[in-house]
Amino acid sequence: MKLFPYDRFSLQTQSPLSAVIATLDPYIEAPRMRWGFSHDHAPYSGTLSESGFEIRRIIHYRNSFLPQIKGRFEPSSQGTVVHITLGLHPLVIAFLLLWLVTWYSGAVPIFFFGVRAGDIPTVVAAFALVAPIMFFLIAWGVFWYEARRSRRELTQIIHGQPLPAPSRSSRVAWRMVQGIAAVIAVANLVVFLHQQSQGPEGALPSQTSPPQASPSQALQQPCTQNSPTLADCNFVLAHTLTEHPTASVIALSQDGKTLVSGGSDKAIKVWDVQTGALKRTLQSDSGVITALTIAPDGQTVVSGAGDRRVRIWDIATDQPPQILHGHTTHDIGLVKVSADGTTIISGGYGEVNLWDRATGELKATLPENGPPEITLGPVTVKGSPPYFRLFDIRADGKAVLVVQGSKLIIWDLETDQQTVLPRQWLTHLNTAYFTPDGTQVVTTAYTQPRNQLKIWDLDTHELRATILLSEARESWGYGDRIAFSGDRVMASTPTGLKVWNLQTAELEANLQLGFMNPVMVSPDGQSLVGIGSGAGDAAQETQIRIWQRP
Repeated sequence: MKLFPYDRFSLQTQSPLSAVIATLDPYIEAPRMRWGFSHDHAPYSGTLSESGFEIRRIIHYRNSFLPQIKGRFEPSSQGTVVHITLGLHPLVIAFLLLWLVTWYSGAVPIFFFGVRAGDIPTVVAAFALVAPIMFFLIAWGVFWYEARRSRRELTQIIHGQPLPAPSRSSRVAWRMVQGIAAVIAVANLVVFLHQQSQGPEGALPSQTSPPQASPSQALQQPCTQNSPTLADCNFVLAHTLTEHPTASVIALSQDGKTLVSGGSDKAIKVWDVQTGALKRTLQSDSGVITALTIAPDGQTVVSGAGDRRVRIWDIATDQPPQILHGHTTHDIGLVKVSADGTTIISGGYGEVNLWDRATGELKATLPENGPPEITLGPVTVKGSPPYFRLFDIRADGKAVLVVQGSKLIIWDLETDQQTVLPRQWLTHLNTAYFTPDGTQVVTTAYTQPRNQLKIWDLDTHELRATILLSEARESWGYGDRIAFSGDRVMASTPTGLKVWNLQTAELEANLQLGFMNPVMVSPDGQSLVGIGSGAGDAAQETQIRIWQRP
């Protein structure tokens, strides 16, 4: 058995050179483009001269590994010697080597560090590393199949033996191969169409998901602001606040009476929810306001900014804020104060910091581990730190929801215990939230071509329901477009604010309140606040809208 795709042999015939050329000529035709399938052709195409030949076998399927056949004639006293070589085209060899080097130079470190970090299963990494070798073995087999066939045929031709006609069994085998290929293609098409036509629960047939109403059913029951049957429809627009046109983040107090907004003007505005009046403006000296929260005492506002600083404000006084330094990576995307008011949690991409509320001291930073390192003799290879992002902080401030690598983790801040939710391959996770009672996690994810909202049970760590948000290519990961009201989850979509029941996963309402990002509901469920744009001439102006139940 030969290892490399190259073969060389010589044939001795007693015929003179002219007779050898005359014998080969009927079996070799000039190269030309072929647009259809036909048996009416010579077995080979190429060039034939007194010095030799350069040919390829004519086939009716794509095969870059078909041998190039070169022959050289050498007249002798006993007739003619034909020296024949079979090998791959140099461009094919160059491409294979370049592809192999490129693949393994990138794949080996990626999958090695991925397996060590637990982000990539060992089976997946092994398959990715072995797949090119399997491809090369298949290509090797294809080359030698064609090479042996060509060697056999050329030996028969040069020795003056007629080529046998294709047997009926070979034609039947070829038809069987075509039939199997057609069956595989049709099966893949059926599976694809079945996946496209299935409802949201069809994505995980092993999970028992509650029934749900379809978007079309909800639209057939339009939600009005004074509907007597749906409590979620009883929101009335109470105030439209236009005095903060740069606002991009908002927060509500636990009693639902105070609203704060922040944005690119580095200002925090404090509003009275009941009257819509602007009570106070807190002006920061630097940093776009990127995150806000109101402490349980209702008098303290904590902000995160683009300058990577956390500020603690007293909204009852004009005192300058207390500034906490310690973030080193990206902008602060989320802040929250623990239920007992003793700890501030802040974070975003790259890290989560825990601060002592009374002293401002940095108590801990997550994750604690730095980038992975591997030592090979005198050389130390330092890998990139795994992707880390803070998604949500539980209402009591005792746990956070983060993504590390490709794992969605519930990180208990008191015990340091990490609970990993089941991974969903071929799904891009955009956002994740704790429900208000902390018993479930709601995620939004994109699985081509759908945007889906998924509800996870934290007691069993299983997926309870999958809800279709949209079949459009939307960026559900940007902004807080998800809000909670008791056992209801709301999502602001281009077609309305949709409301689902967390227990039944049924779509109960579609409020035509205009697109909002972000959107939130007060803890008592009486007020709904969102940032949107105006209508008509004010379409480009940012507005803060407050809806209230009668």
